[in-house]
Amino acid sequence: MLRGVLFDLDGVLVDSLASIAACFNHALQAIGHPPLPLASLRPLIGPPLEESVQSVIGDDPQLLARFISHYRERYAATAVHETRPAEGLAEVLAELAARHDLAVATSKPEVFARPILAALGVAQHFRAICGRSLALDSEPKAAVIARALQSFAGRAEGLVMVGDRHHDVAGAATHGIPTIGMLHGMGTAEELRAAGARWLAADLRALPGLLREIEAEL
Repeated sequence: MLRGVLFDLDGVLVDSLASIAACFNHALQAIGHPPLPLASLRPLIGPPLEESVQSVIGDDPQLLARFISHYRERYAATAVHETRPAEGLAEVLAELAARHDLAVATSKPEVFARPILAALGVAQHFRAICGRSLALDSEPKAAVIARALQSFAGRAEGLVMVGDRHHDVAGAATHGIPTIGMLHGMGTAEELRAAGARWLAADLRALPGLLREIEAEL
Protein backbone atom coordinates (compact mmCIF):
# COMPACT_ATOMS: atom_id res chain seq x y z
CA MET A 1 0.00 0.00 0.00
CA LEU A 2 0.99 3.64 -0.31
CA ARG A 3 2.55 4.59 3.03
CA GLY A 4 3.21 8.24 2.44
CA VAL A 5 3.93 11.14 0.12
CA LEU A 6 6.97 13.44 0.12
CA PHE A 7 6.58 16.91 -1.36
CA ASP A 8 9.01 19.43 -2.72
CA LEU A 9 7.98 22.98 -1.79
CA ASP A 10 8.72 25.62 -4.45
CA GLY A 11 6.76 24.97 -7.62
CA VAL A 12 4.81 22.10 -6.06
CA LEU A 13 3.02 23.31 -2.93
CA VAL A 14 3.63 27.02 -3.46
CA ASP A 15 4.02 29.53 -6.26
CA SER A 16 7.22 31.28 -5.25
CA LEU A 17 8.49 32.49 -8.63
CA ALA A 18 7.71 36.18 -8.06
CA SER A 19 9.07 36.12 -4.52
CA ILE A 20 12.32 34.36 -5.35
CA ALA A 21 12.83 36.37 -8.54
CA ALA A 22 12.46 39.66 -6.66
CA CYS A 23 15.00 38.57 -4.06
CA PHE A 24 17.38 37.23 -6.71
CA ASN A 25 17.33 40.48 -8.67
CA HIS A 26 17.59 42.55 -5.50
CA ALA A 27 20.78 40.68 -4.61
CA LEU A 28 22.16 40.90 -8.17
CA GLN A 29 21.74 44.65 -8.22
CA ALA A 30 23.22 44.98 -4.73
CA ILE A 31 26.47 43.42 -5.98
CA GLY A 32 26.51 45.44 -9.20
CA HIS A 33 24.94 43.00 -11.66
CA PRO A 34 21.92 43.72 -13.89
CA PRO A 35 18.59 42.06 -13.04
CA LEU A 36 17.38 39.05 -15.00
CA PRO A 37 13.96 38.52 -16.63
CA LEU A 38 11.60 35.93 -15.19
CA ALA A 39 12.19 33.61 -18.15
CA SER A 40 15.88 33.43 -17.22
CA LEU A 41 15.22 33.04 -13.50
CA ARG A 42 12.66 30.24 -13.68
CA PRO A 43 15.21 27.49 -14.53
CA LEU A 44 17.39 28.62 -11.63
CA ILE A 45 14.72 27.79 -9.04
CA GLY A 46 14.97 24.30 -7.59
CA PRO A 47 18.66 23.53 -7.14
CA PRO A 48 20.52 24.79 -4.05
CA LEU A 49 20.58 28.58 -4.28
CA GLU A 50 24.37 28.81 -4.27
CA GLU A 51 24.58 26.57 -7.35
CA SER A 52 22.12 28.73 -9.25
CA VAL A 53 23.89 31.92 -8.24
CA GLN A 54 27.28 30.61 -9.33
CA SER A 55 25.89 29.92 -12.79
CA VAL A 56 25.15 33.66 -13.06
CA ILE A 57 27.96 35.45 -11.21
CA GLY A 58 30.78 32.89 -11.20
CA ASP A 59 32.43 31.07 -8.32
CA ASP A 60 34.07 33.93 -6.38
CA PRO A 61 33.29 32.87 -2.78
CA GLN A 62 33.27 36.44 -1.43
CA LEU A 63 30.90 37.67 -4.12
CA LEU A 64 28.69 34.62 -3.55
CA ALA A 65 28.55 35.31 0.18
CA ARG A 66 27.57 38.94 -0.47
CA PHE A 67 24.83 37.85 -2.86
CA ILE A 68 23.41 35.31 -0.40
CA SER A 69 23.43 37.87 2.39
CA HIS A 70 21.45 40.41 0.34
CA TYR A 71 19.09 37.69 -0.94
CA ARG A 72 18.33 36.28 2.49
CA GLU A 73 17.87 39.68 4.07
CA ARG A 74 15.04 40.47 1.65
CA TYR A 75 13.66 36.93 1.57
CA ALA A 76 13.40 36.70 5.36
CA ALA A 77 11.41 39.93 5.40
CA THR A 78 9.10 39.22 2.47
CA ALA A 79 8.76 35.49 1.72
CA VAL A 80 5.77 34.82 3.96
CA HIS A 81 3.81 37.65 2.36
CA GLU A 82 4.94 37.17 -1.25
CA THR A 83 4.69 33.37 -1.52
CA ARG A 84 1.35 32.17 -2.88
CA PRO A 85 -0.28 28.76 -2.35
CA ALA A 86 -0.62 26.47 -5.32
CA GLU A 87 -4.24 26.30 -6.46
CA GLY A 88 -6.22 23.93 -4.26
CA LEU A 89 -3.42 23.60 -1.68
CA ALA A 90 -5.49 23.55 1.50
CA GLU A 91 -8.24 21.31 0.17
CA VAL A 92 -5.92 18.81 -1.49
CA LEU A 93 -3.60 18.46 1.51
CA ALA A 94 -6.55 18.00 3.87
CA GLU A 95 -7.87 15.23 1.64
CA LEU A 96 -4.51 13.53 1.26
CA ALA A 97 -3.60 13.81 4.95
CA ALA A 98 -6.77 11.90 5.82
CA ARG A 99 -5.44 8.93 3.82
CA HIS A 100 -1.64 9.16 3.88
CA ASP A 101 1.26 10.41 5.95
CA LEU A 102 2.78 13.51 4.34
CA ALA A 103 6.18 15.17 4.59
CA VAL A 104 8.08 18.02 2.95
CA ALA A 105 11.63 17.70 1.61
CA THR A 106 12.87 20.98 0.18
CA SER A 107 16.22 22.48 -0.78
CA LYS A 108 15.02 25.75 0.76
CA PRO A 109 16.47 26.40 4.22
CA GLU A 110 14.13 24.92 6.79
CA VAL A 111 13.99 28.20 8.73
CA PHE A 112 12.20 29.72 5.71
CA ALA A 113 10.08 26.71 4.73
CA ARG A 114 8.37 26.27 8.09
CA PRO A 115 7.02 29.83 8.44
CA ILE A 116 5.74 29.80 4.85
CA LEU A 117 3.75 26.61 5.37
CA ALA A 118 2.49 27.84 8.74
CA ALA A 119 1.34 31.14 7.26
CA LEU A 120 -0.53 29.27 4.54
CA GLY A 121 -2.32 27.25 7.22
CA VAL A 122 -1.12 23.81 6.06
CA ALA A 123 1.87 22.98 8.27
CA GLN A 124 -0.24 20.71 10.47
CA HIS A 125 -0.75 18.25 7.62
CA PHE A 126 2.92 17.19 7.57
CA ARG A 127 4.54 14.75 9.94
CA ALA A 128 7.91 16.27 8.96
CA ILE A 129 9.07 19.48 7.26
CA CYS A 130 12.68 19.03 6.23
CA GLY A 131 14.90 21.54 4.50
CA ARG A 132 18.52 22.59 4.33
CA SER A 133 20.49 24.51 6.91
CA LEU A 134 21.82 27.97 6.10
CA ALA A 135 25.24 26.53 5.27
CA LEU A 136 26.46 27.15 1.71
CA ASP A 137 27.36 23.51 1.19
CA SER A 138 25.25 22.67 -1.90
CA GLU A 139 23.64 19.85 0.05
CA PRO A 140 22.01 17.47 -2.47
CA LYS A 141 18.29 16.78 -2.45
CA ALA A 142 18.94 13.14 -1.56
CA ALA A 143 20.33 14.24 1.82
CA VAL A 144 17.21 16.28 2.60
CA ILE A 145 15.02 13.34 1.61
CA ALA A 146 17.06 11.10 3.89
CA ARG A 147 16.10 13.30 6.86
CA ALA A 148 12.45 13.22 5.83
CA LEU A 149 12.62 9.42 5.73
CA GLN A 150 13.39 9.36 9.44
CA SER A 151 9.73 10.18 10.04
CA PHE A 152 8.84 7.03 8.07
CA ALA A 153 11.05 4.79 10.21
CA GLY A 154 13.86 5.24 7.69
CA ARG A 155 12.08 3.09 5.13
CA ALA A 156 11.39 4.18 1.54
CA GLU A 157 9.02 1.35 0.64
CA GLY A 158 5.53 2.51 -0.25
CA LEU A 159 6.50 6.18 -0.59
CA VAL A 160 6.28 8.53 -3.57
CA MET A 161 7.90 11.91 -4.17
CA VAL A 162 6.14 14.89 -5.75
CA GLY A 163 8.59 17.30 -7.39
CA ASP A 164 8.94 19.71 -10.28
CA ARG A 165 12.66 19.56 -11.14
CA HIS A 166 15.11 16.83 -12.13
CA HIS A 167 16.88 17.26 -8.76
CA ASP A 168 13.74 16.02 -7.02
CA VAL A 169 13.56 12.95 -9.23
CA ALA A 170 17.25 12.12 -8.84
CA GLY A 171 17.22 12.70 -5.09
CA ALA A 172 14.23 10.42 -4.60
CA ALA A 173 15.69 7.77 -6.91
CA THR A 174 18.77 7.59 -4.67
CA HIS A 175 16.47 6.09 -2.05
CA GLY A 176 14.44 3.99 -4.49
CA ILE A 177 11.43 6.33 -4.32
CA PRO A 178 9.48 6.93 -7.56
CA THR A 179 8.48 10.50 -8.43
CA ILE A 180 5.38 12.26 -9.67
CA GLY A 181 6.45 15.21 -11.82
CA MET A 182 4.37 18.33 -11.08
CA LEU A 183 3.79 20.31 -14.27
CA HIS A 184 2.65 23.60 -12.73
CA GLY A 185 6.12 24.16 -11.30
CA MET A 186 9.47 25.35 -12.62
CA GLY A 187 10.43 22.32 -14.69
CA THR A 188 9.06 21.00 -17.96
CA ALA A 189 7.50 17.68 -18.83
CA GLU A 190 10.57 16.93 -20.95
CA GLU A 191 12.94 17.60 -18.05
CA LEU A 192 10.93 15.46 -15.67
CA ARG A 193 10.53 12.57 -18.09
CA ALA A 194 14.25 12.64 -18.95
CA ALA A 195 15.10 12.54 -15.24
CA GLY A 196 12.94 9.44 -14.82
CA ALA A 197 9.69 10.69 -13.28
CA ARG A 198 7.30 7.73 -13.36
CA TRP A 199 4.11 9.82 -13.50
CA LEU A 200 3.14 13.39 -14.38
CA ALA A 201 0.42 15.52 -12.80
CA ALA A 202 -0.95 18.74 -14.26
CA ASP A 203 -1.48 20.33 -10.85
CA LEU A 204 -2.22 19.60 -7.20
CA ARG A 205 -5.91 18.96 -7.87
CA ALA A 206 -4.92 16.00 -10.04
CA LEU A 207 -2.99 14.35 -7.20
CA PRO A 208 -5.72 12.58 -5.19
CA GLY A 209 -6.99 10.67 -8.23
CA LEU A 210 -3.47 9.86 -9.43
CA LEU A 211 -2.44 8.63 -5.99
CA ARG A 212 -5.43 6.30 -5.92
CA GLU A 213 -4.25 4.85 -9.23
CA ILE A 214 -0.70 4.52 -7.92
CA GLU A 215 -1.90 2.81 -4.76
CA ALA A 216 -3.70 0.26 -6.88
CA GLU A 217 -0.42 -0.39 -8.73
CA LEU A 218 1.57 -0.79 -5.51
